[in-house]
Amino acid sequence: MTYALEGIRVIDLTQYQLGPHATMMLADMGAEVIKIERPGDGDPGRLLGPWGPAGTSAFFEANDRNKKSITVDIKTEKGKEIIYKLVRQADIFAQNFRPGTAERLGFGYKDLYRINPGIIYLTGSAFGLKGPMSKKPGFDGVGQAMSGILSTVWTPEDVPATSMEASISDQTASFLLALGAMVALVHKERTGEGQEVDVSLLGSTMELAGWTLQSHLTPEGSASNFQVPRARIGRFGASEAVIVSSHKARDGKPILLFLRGRAAQVKCFSILGLEDFADDSRFETWEPIVENLDILLTAMDQRILSRDRDDWLKLLDDGGVIAAPLHTLLEAAAHPQAIANEYIAEINHPKEGSMKILGIPIKLHKTPGRLGIAPELGEHTDEILSEIAGYTTEEIAQMKREEII
Repeated sequence: MTYALEGIRVIDLTQYQLGPHATMMLADMGAEVIKIERPGDGDPGRLLGPWGPAGTSAFFEANDRNKKSITVDIKTEKGKEIIYKLVRQADIFAQNFRPGTAERLGFGYKDLYRINPGIIYLTGSAFGLKGPMSKKPGFDGVGQAMSGILSTVWTPEDVPATSMEASISDQTASFLLALGAMVALVHKERTGEGQEVDVSLLGSTMELAGWTLQSHLTPEGSASNFQVPRARIGRFGASEAVIVSSHKARDGKPILLFLRGRAAQVKCFSILGLEDFADDSRFETWEPIVENLDILLTAMDQRILSRDRDDWLKLLDDGGVIAAPLHTLLEAAAHPQAIANEYIAEINHPKEGSMKILGIPIKLHKTPGRLGIAPELGEHTDEILSEIAGYTTEEIAQMKREEII
């Protein structure tokens, strides 16, 4: 099978999640991604669990499948020379070191541009390459906190949120870094020019906040009226157009209701057996709804407790009301919709046997991506040094003796 990015070579010095997941998405679509790891323990992501029965790291598998691994001590002169040889024959170079580190090591954009003017240079950072915090390190939770997105998460007793369990800053930044790589590849195809692509945790998570952040930037009194404060009271959210609430059904499973507009609210009240609420002025617009929130939620809670979740979902769906099961992660992975679209797939792992993995969310119908596994540490060192970098068998053996690879 021909893959969309077949023939594209990526030299990957990234570690942990932001950079590795971005380059993995390129690998999924057929790019040859050569992961450079330090001898001994490799990418620190290999040390993060949980682990399968045979010792496979879930973290590493989720961020590094379909890559080739080579171990190189990049702090040595011979190690640097290996990287330079590979860069000469590459399309993309990726790193997510703390800003300034790549330059000190000799792998900054200007360094590699002199070797390969057409190189596309991917940089992932915590805060971006400009500004007073540009040189500071940061991890996923810092991106969540500084972006403002955590302020939208309700916590009991008004205790500030710490972070969401999912690494949304790392993941979002990885998506945008991969997108930036593709845009740069199109530009290179048209002009022959490479360039640096710069993505940060902070900027990516602010972009993830999207219209919610934009609504706070819109001048007060504008036609959109987005500046009107919104209720964020626990498991309930309301705006001028939408009511969202969560409730537990009889079987203890939670359900989310999404009522866009007055017509949807009236339909929902009817299905729940709360017809009187449809003509009650206390529940016509969001301001009186918030004022009478306890009454509304108590009534909805009591009605939804009378049936199991699946029963309610069918009734609401038949009645034209948008509702969804509020899944745990494992429930989401087992849902028929996720299985049908291969958002969760099953592979035969050489160490773990039959194993479920995250599938590829981008569906190219003529050149679909590939599922695979993460490489063993240094698995492809000899192959890459010989076939791409041009080293002889004796030169490779000597570098092993010197612990450069």
